[in-house]
Amino acid sequence: MDPLTLFLGPNGENKKLFSELSKIVLNSAIDSRIQYSGNEPSIFENNYFQSDNFKKSSELIKENTKLICNYIKDSTQFSSLRYQAHMIEDPLIPSFIGTIAGLYYNSNTCTPQVSCKSSFIENAFTNDLCSMVGYDTSKIPDYYNSIKTVSINEKVQREIETVYPHGHNTSGGSVSNIEACWSSYWVKFIPVAIKNALLNENDLIDSRELTITLNDCKTNKLLIECTNWELSNLNSDLSLKLPYQISLQCKLPIENVYEIIKRYHLCSLGSYKFFTNNQINQPIYLIPASAHYCFKKAICLVGLGSENIKQIKIEPNGRMNINEVKMIIKNCIENQIPIINIISILGSTQEYAVDNIDEIVSIRNQVRRDFNFNFEMHVDGAFGGYSLSCIRDNFQLKNPLDDQLLFPNNIENEDINKNEIDSFDPELIISSYVKKQLHACKFVDSITLDGHKSGYLPFSNSTICYRNSKYKDIIALSSAYISSNKKNNPNCGTFGVEGSRPGHSSIAGYLTHSIIRTSKIGYGKLLKRCILNSKLFYISLLIKFDGNNCNNIKVVTIGNNPPRDVLNYLKTEIIDSNTGKIKSLHEIVSNKTLLQILSNYGADLNGVCFGFNFISPSTGELNNDYQKYQELNKMIIDRFDFSRGPEADLIFGNTFLNNSYGNEFISNFLETNELKTNIPTYNKISIPLLRSSTMSPFISEISKGSYIDIMLELLLKEITGFLFSIDKL
Repeated sequence: MDPLTLFLGPNGENKKLFSELSKIVLNSAIDSRIQYSGNEPSIFENNYFQSDNFKKSSELIKENTKLICNYIKDSTQFSSLRYQAHMIEDPLIPSFIGTIAGLYYNSNTCTPQVSCKSSFIENAFTNDLCSMVGYDTSKIPDYYNSIKTVSINEKVQREIETVYPHGHNTSGGSVSNIEACWSSYWVKFIPVAIKNALLNENDLIDSRELTITLNDCKTNKLLIECTNWELSNLNSDLSLKLPYQISLQCKLPIENVYEIIKRYHLCSLGSYKFFTNNQINQPIYLIPASAHYCFKKAICLVGLGSENIKQIKIEPNGRMNINEVKMIIKNCIENQIPIINIISILGSTQEYAVDNIDEIVSIRNQVRRDFNFNFEMHVDGAFGGYSLSCIRDNFQLKNPLDDQLLFPNNIENEDINKNEIDSFDPELIISSYVKKQLHACKFVDSITLDGHKSGYLPFSNSTICYRNSKYKDIIALSSAYISSNKKNNPNCGTFGVEGSRPGHSSIAGYLTHSIIRTSKIGYGKLLKRCILNSKLFYISLLIKFDGNNCNNIKVVTIGNNPPRDVLNYLKTEIIDSNTGKIKSLHEIVSNKTLLQILSNYGADLNGVCFGFNFISPSTGELNNDYQKYQELNKMIIDRFDFSRGPEADLIFGNTFLNNSYGNEFISNFLETNELKTNIPTYNKISIPLLRSSTMSPFISEISKGSYIDIMLELLLKEITGFLFSIDKL
């Protein structure tokens, strides 16, 4: 698949294909209605479409449609190369078409009763994402197509013996992250609730001798003899299979077992009563300062407060401080404070950084073994989740359980000699550090992936994937009217924060995944370009604005800067010595050594967080006045803000970093950039920076070379114009 074919284009250049596909889905939807209606009478009278009523009404519809279209014409066009701000892009044509196709049926995946096809598609779509993450989808049972009737006991036994993933769609990354915080909170204390249920419920008397093995893999104890501290720190895989073991031993349906357990769980008692009755200290979440604000909402929504959040400070490269994580864990072990979840970010909103997921996995393994201590792990991959495609070899997209769609065999390797840009391995441009974090994702308990960011799907399309499908059991809240009498139908609607969810989101995602796979030869083709382009922009900023390039401007960056000798090498290999512009992308990607070296610098993923300082014309020295730095960058932010509308010649995002990042981060930033005077008090610090999210894969493949050169020249022109007034402050 040629990735360029997937885009409508900044000027709608691919409108013919889009129009043809739109007609296909419209005609299919009309045919479906005709076939479904059969001999039903029409709601329209014979000559209705010639009547004055129809003509007047249809003219009103047309007129208002034109008015609203004209009104929204001034919206920001994310397809434009000029838009380099937020983590949003022009959706792919298949995702538009899938959305339109699904809209005609208006399905609601709250229940298969009103989404008899899109529920199956959602199941297949989210399973595909689970495979991209690295979760083992081969163990997912297919009860729907099972040749023999599978008994309830057989299903329960399988749940005891097997861990397999589960995913479902949400309207956005915030909802997915909120659900992860909620579900891990409730899962954490299932064993404590079970202990109380075993001690008090005669229906569970046959499980009172239930024995468990603690995390050290050596200590075996009766569950009812375990302390609440021990039970609060069981491995979640063990916690989640306990209700199924009780179901078998007590010969009760799993639904009845959970009904009994929940009487003693915080979901019924509430947090205060549960922790007081069981003499458990208030639990905490560990969340990096770079995390999205939705996590603070999440902790409040689950009934805890801001004091239950331990905010991890950020290192100068934008990643969470692992040493602080270790210190907090040590304190929690010593003082018996439960940690519910440690959140890691796979592509932070401001710094495009990737946290040390592999180290946290390693720490968890160690404290499980040495201290019988446990916590859950969630990765917010809303932005960077689809980057997992860059390390994933191709695999076959599975059909929905109820049918064989007979898509072309997309597992076959494409012609790798088609062109140098498409064929180079995405792993070449991803640092060894980031690759480790991507490979570590398969060990975490849950992960958020936003299709409407790096998946190039329309809003609202987010997915939460669980490594263990039984996570959903404790949060399953349903009603009789949304239950399906066909027990083997996939049903995602009873799990999660949302009830009603649009079926067209899954259809858009599934159709897109059938054309561009969640692997190196699919999304890898797009995202490797984005990552490469962001690194080219990063290095070009360092080269052009180094304070010694006759322009008196020095760039300020959040990321990994190369040493001088490496920067000189990169300049030689990236910049054409004759034109001073970036070499062709074909020439750059043909140099595999260059790609591997380049991968280690800049941000972890496809974006740049940057600002500007200056050499004072009056002193010839680098400005050391924080106030002047702040004023200059506020002027630059205003100049390249989205509010200029269609006339904007270049749009960047912006951010202001504050003391929540920690003293090390702030001090390093000020020291590195030699800002020494007029610095406000620590709690009032607010560092203005620009943000460039590199979401367009083709900015270095335009007819005039690389759009990065145009961006650099415009920055130079505008900043130069600001310097005189700033120096006089």
